[in-house]
Amino acid sequence: MRSVAIGNDTRYFSQDSIKSFAMVTVRTYWSLAAAALAKSVLDNYEIDCTLLDENASRYNTGAQFAVPIRLVIGDDEATRAIYILNGDFEKAAELETAKENDQALPAAAATIEKANRNPWELLMIAFYLALPAICLLRTHFPTDVTGRWARYFIARASVAHFLSWLTLFFARVLIVSYFRVRRSSLESRGE
Repeated sequence: MRSVAIGNDTRYFSQDSIKSFAMVTVRTYWSLAAAALAKSVLDNYEIDCTLLDENASRYNTGAQFAVPIRLVIGDDEATRAIYILNGDFEKAAELETAKENDQALPAAAATIEKANRNPWELLMIAFYLALPAICLLRTHFPTDVTGRWARYFIARASVAHFLSWLTLFFARVLIVSYFRVRRSSLESRGE
């Protein structure tokens, strides 16, 4: 079986036939354990799913967060899988009984629910920007420098302090944007 991934849409082609079926990325994980747990839950409900890029973090020493682990599911089972992963088992059961009885899908199930958007990467970037900036601001540069490099050294220290303050401001903007995106995500899901 071969696969071709284009954005969030992955198509799998069987070697024996030319049939293809669309796979949708339902969730992304940074932890292999969390991704495997979600896959085992969906396997328990007999939903065909697979993990993509699950070994990418093993090969990149020091860059474990470069490639997230994607949980992909067939397009026809995506809504039910989202309900199960969100813990809304009643809606998943309604959807399954509607499919078994060949009834029209419930109105809530007709549209795919928004995924859990937790942009924690913004907090991570803010931390990695703020930490060196704070360390540089805490460094006390000597003020009584003499010699021909004195003006250069004082100017370099002043520019470094200015850039540190600018970096702290940018980190603060990232933290505020994290909480705004998180709040808008919770409001759109109705929590």
